[in-house]
Amino acid sequence: MKRTLITLVMGLILIASYSTAEAQRRGGGGGRSFGGGGGGRSLGGGGGFSSGSRSMGGGFSSAAHAIPRSPVASQRPSPSRGNFAGVGPNGGSFQTARGGGSHTTPGGATIDYAGRGGTATGPGGVTAGRGVGGVKVTGPGGQEYGKVGRVGGVQGPGGNTVGGSRSISGTRGPAGSGVAASRGGFASGPNGMAAFRGGVAVGPNGVVAGRTGVAANGHGTYFRSAAVVHGQGVAVRAGSVGYHHCFTRTWCARYPGAWYAARWATSVAWRTVTWSNLANYGGYAYAAPVSYDYGSTVVYQDNSVYVNGDVVGTTEEYSAQAETIAESGKRAEAPSEDEWQPLGVFAMVQGEEKSSNNIFQLAINKDSVIRGNYYNAVTDTTEPVYGSVDKTTQRAAWMVGDAEKPVYEAGLVNLTKDETSMMVHYANDRSVQATLFRIQQDSE
Repeated sequence: MKRTLITLVMGLILIASYSTAEAQRRGGGGGRSFGGGGGGRSLGGGGGFSSGSRSMGGGFSSAAHAIPRSPVASQRPSPSRGNFAGVGPNGGSFQTARGGGSHTTPGGATIDYAGRGGTATGPGGVTAGRGVGGVKVTGPGGQEYGKVGRVGGVQGPGGNTVGGSRSISGTRGPAGSGVAASRGGFASGPNGMAAFRGGVAVGPNGVVAGRTGVAANGHGTYFRSAAVVHGQGVAVRAGSVGYHHCFTRTWCARYPGAWYAARWATSVAWRTVTWSNLANYGGYAYAAPVSYDYGSTVVYQDNSVYVNGDVVGTTEEYSAQAETIAESGKRAEAPSEDEWQPLGVFAMVQGEEKSSNNIFQLAINKDSVIRGNYYNAVTDTTEPVYGSVDKTTQRAAWMVGDAEKPVYEAGLVNLTKDETSMMVHYANDRSVQATLFRIQQDSE
């Protein structure tokens, strides 16, 4: 009897000791921090939240008393897998996992992660995620941001997302697509996407990252090799066969406002021109051709524009110059009965797109006035193009219909090539690089 009683007492002591140790292990502070509370490494600031031995601030804790007694099943993963979840007194929540999981923020963003990872959301809607396997953030609008390797991400209530990694990251969705590699990262906000320390990112209006750093909010130039551009052109042209019937006399007659040169035969708009013929035609033979290869010979950097290494003005001034050139051509008297030289038909794409719904047909007269058509294949509408060429700089700029923005520009000699980079000026402080691919009309 005594032996039985002693054994029972010792068992109770061991159980009590284990419970105390377990509570301390789960509820203690210190460790790595994601806010302003604990010691060690930190991400963020101020008071936010705590996750067991890893502190995430001073807002709430994932110790036993912080977890609701009757949580929704999706809020409380099985502890046997090393997963924990909690809700703080001010509306924040967190979830940690060794195997993976998912979290939806109050603002509608979703963070999925694999491997050793976790998420935490503070009272203000800011969400932090960490992972060794991978993290994917899906914003309310459907844009996805992914990381693989040693990764982390923070998503705020205003649509701003920041991520970092030591491997590969990417984004895709309605705002565009892109990738960054090695020790890199990305930042995304309501107005665009930017990559830093390597990689390429595409925002709502085009590619934004270059070889040397960040171009914010979809603004600036970036380098692309000739091989990459040529490969893209093969795909773009293969998908453009449906446009081969466009810009003939009969076709233009079906679209009110479409422009057509009165002296042209039915398919002249599709013809190409060499630089020597164009120079003799327009009076450019006295000067060497000036090529504008955006991202290579023309570079946006530190709010300045460099042409062949020389500063030619600020980005705002450069955009305003293009607008002046285009408006000059729009105001010019240039009857369709004049003699017009066709420059050809081009598909415009941004970033790494392999198809185009934006088609330009361009022509020029001896006074360097540009006319033509813009065809939107999505809406099946056509609007006239107005512009001109500055004979001193040989910059060609044009606009569409009655709209003052955007303004499109390319080098005149570049418009004699089969593919060329160009700039699209959405505003004087926001210009995006794009590419023009010449389309040849099929003989059929």
